[in-house]
Amino acid sequence: MNTQPLSASDRNSPASVAIIDAARTVIAERGLGGMSLRIVAEQAAASVGSINYRIGDRAALVDAVTQREIDLLRNEREVWRARMEGTDPVAAGVLADLVCEWLDGGARQRRVSAIVAAELILKASRDIAAAPLAGALMAEQAALWRDILNASPHGERLSDLISAYCRDEQPFSVLFADMLDYRLLRHSTVRALLRDRTAPARPEWGVWHMGLVDRLAEPAAAALDAGDHAPQGMRARLAEDIADLIISDGVDAVGHRSVAQAAGVAVSSVAHHYPTLRDLVFGGVEALYRRMRAELKQAAGAAPSGSAVIRLTHETALAASRDDAFSPFAIDMRRRRAENVHEDVARALGIAPGADRALTQAVVVAAIGRHVGLLATGQPPETLATFVARSF
Repeated sequence: MNTQPLSASDRNSPASVAIIDAARTVIAERGLGGMSLRIVAEQAAASVGSINYRIGDRAALVDAVTQREIDLLRNEREVWRARMEGTDPVAAGVLADLVCEWLDGGARQRRVSAIVAAELILKASRDIAAAPLAGALMAEQAALWRDILNASPHGERLSDLISAYCRDEQPFSVLFADMLDYRLLRHSTVRALLRDRTAPARPEWGVWHMGLVDRLAEPAAAALDAGDHAPQGMRARLAEDIADLIISDGVDAVGHRSVAQAAGVAVSSVAHHYPTLRDLVFGGVEALYRRMRAELKQAAGAAPSGSAVIRLTHETALAASRDDAFSPFAIDMRRRRAENVHEDVARALGIAPGADRALTQAVVVAAIGRHVGLLATGQPPETLATFVARSF
């Protein structure tokens, strides 16, 4: 069995690529926690022994998947360099179009890569051993935008800002690719992020943007209903234990045995209240959703949200890409995240509170993307004020 990192030639051999791409497909369909060597072997029409021989153990396969995503991004950079040669997308007025098209590409032809990258970055946010490769992956994402903005005098600043924005937005763009109101809201947010800030915001922009936010309340209604009907007794206690387990170790750590151990009860008791794995995860997400709603009702803080809630929004979006029952939670989490901090963002930007809600939401999305990146590379978080001062 391989124990050393694969060389580029070994990693790019046809047999290895077939195995690694099978693993990528499994991660996109089942999540990183649902990837096992046995399932990958079935997907690749290979044996577990051949995976061990060519790649190594499960950890080595995850590393190989990460490196494969880095390689694919490098290839994508070459395509974009040729496409943008000599063109300043800012001066041409097409940068917002490019960002939205990139996000749409992640929902369609690059869907597997978009989901896999989000899963890998989330893993690194909890596992410092995964930080170096996750950092290299995110550096490649930023480098792609530097290539696209090579002819722009503001390319360095904008590339970091856009890559942070896309890091947070991409899981939701994958999930809601066919939801018109969501795509319109995203377009409004991207335009605001890249708008010339020397020009005053028009009231019509805010009316349009907040109207879209309100329209998304309808598909989020199921989450609101669940949040208003909390379980009682032992079921409620277990839901809180599941929520704590998700916070500490992620959705992939949830199982009847792990919940029973955390709660100090018998596995049969957990199974009585939450018969299936889906029931367990759903109960924990509902509990965390209620916590998020309570947090949003409190006074605004210095950061867009806590690390646990930030991780939860991504994990819920990724879970919803595999099970539509989680979609209302993901919609409502996405639409609400600027509620408790938009006045703080406005002050940091030097504008009147409420003057440009599209911009303040765009800043929160980008700040959360930046926060996820810091978590995934083991760096300390930064305040909204620090992020705004550096990025705008």
